[in-house]
Amino acid sequence: MLLASLLILGCLVALASGRVPPVLAFAGTLTLAGLLDVAPSNELLSGLSSSGVVTVAAMLVVAAGVVHTGIVSRATRKILGGASGLRQALTRLLFPVGLASSLMNNTPIIAMTIPAAEELEQTKGIPARRVLMPIAFAAALGGTITLIGTSSNLLIASLAGDGGVNLNFFAFTPVALPTFVVGIVLLILLMRRLMPSGPTLEPNPLRWRVELPVADRALLCGRALAQEGLESSRNFRALSIERSSGDFPVGTTVNPGDRITFESNADGVRELWANPRFGHKERRLYEVTLGADSAGTLAELNAHDDVDVLAALGTQDSLDESSARPGHLLFVTADSKQVVESLPGVAMATDAGNRAPQVAKTVSGVAILGIVVAVLMWGRFPVEWVASAGALAMLLFRVITPRAAFRALNWNLLGVLAGAVGLGAIVTSSGLADAIADWVARTSGDSLATLVVLVAVVAVALAAVVTTAAAVSILVPIILAVSAGLAVQPEPLLALLAVAACLSFVNPFSNQSFMLVMGPGDYNFRDYVRVGTPAVLVTLTTATISCWLWLAWMQ
Repeated sequence: MLLASLLILGCLVALASGRVPPVLAFAGTLTLAGLLDVAPSNELLSGLSSSGVVTVAAMLVVAAGVVHTGIVSRATRKILGGASGLRQALTRLLFPVGLASSLMNNTPIIAMTIPAAEELEQTKGIPARRVLMPIAFAAALGGTITLIGTSSNLLIASLAGDGGVNLNFFAFTPVALPTFVVGIVLLILLMRRLMPSGPTLEPNPLRWRVELPVADRALLCGRALAQEGLESSRNFRALSIERSSGDFPVGTTVNPGDRITFESNADGVRELWANPRFGHKERRLYEVTLGADSAGTLAELNAHDDVDVLAALGTQDSLDESSARPGHLLFVTADSKQVVESLPGVAMATDAGNRAPQVAKTVSGVAILGIVVAVLMWGRFPVEWVASAGALAMLLFRVITPRAAFRALNWNLLGVLAGAVGLGAIVTSSGLADAIADWVARTSGDSLATLVVLVAVVAVALAAVVTTAAAVSILVPIILAVSAGLAVQPEPLLALLAVAACLSFVNPFSNQSFMLVMGPGDYNFRDYVRVGTPAVLVTLTTATISCWLWLAWMQ
């Protein structure tokens, strides 16, 4: 047991340091556990065939199919279109975002709300930094409501199933739903006070940096920008003309091969791309949101022959020198949307020329998701096979292409979940879970309130410094052992764990959604502490009380 404790502690330290990729930390821990015979090999590697991991993979494809129809983006823009102030915008948006997150992966939902929030700031003057963080928090809270809302919920269900406890579709709802409602109301009431608005922007500010090459036989060659009406307009303004011999003022005659830099708004980007004077290639224009796993520079995206980065939001340096950060909004040109979606780090790509998807795909995608959810609620079939059938239906009805479906599989996430299952095996097989459960039972005595508070505090603290998957994999076996020792039902405590593990609001690096809005919202660590601290205290208290009432009712 001492050896198992050291391995678990080493894994947690590696995860908390942030210097070791989570997949590598889990893989190293499981390898050492196998070599030292801490747990049987079949249990250490059980994550590779875990029903929870399979379900997560299938639901990623289902979610990608729904997102591919564009219904999330269209609904978000429609919801925000009539908002006249911050409180109204949050009231209209947070509840739908949370409920949508209870049915599908929340990362693409967040990726689609970022452009809508930026658009809201430009058109209504409602600061995006007051909208994006509440959206991320709402998605995290909403994801805990149902079994399929988050990968950690499915991981809890898988680990609990191995321990003989079967959780249904609404197993976490009695604790998660009141916590979600209280958390959303808190954000709506306090966001204006807790989050500074930042600098005030004029309507449609020129925040995009655009770099346009001039083709050899372009109509613009041999003429000045002012002659062609391209030096300045309401939507853009030329900054410089770059050529091999240096940078020149915008009044200089344009030569073939020049690269002209503009500052622009989103409409200006589309306007410049549609202008025939530059001699552009016959390509489509796409608006792209980079995901939480994006890294490197925009030059790496430009290195692909089939894609050119045309513009970036909020970038001062040249596009090639700018970093590719999570949540970064870009305009790129490519031959097809599939080419753009195949790029590493791209979370979402929409056709900037024609945003409306095919109606048939929208109906099919939403119908498949609805059927999957309905069958899961019925509870007559295994979760992993229902989810797999939904993913297969997305492919058969051509809602999503096989290539896009494969790309939707977040291999880093799946690797972490598989490793977390193996970590749970170490906790169980080594006797560590029973030992900790005995200590918890002695500490709590006959007090259900003490037991509930212990689970809540440990879960939220552990999830804040390591991955949610690691926290869940360690605590589920302990909760099962404690429940058996004290003769209490494990379902309320597992629901509390599911909620508490997602309340790491003070740490932006604990959740992909929190990381995704960090750049677009211009947040720093202090912003998450300022807003996250009261949010964690209020929601954790709500979850704790809900769990205690549930346990007391079941006794």
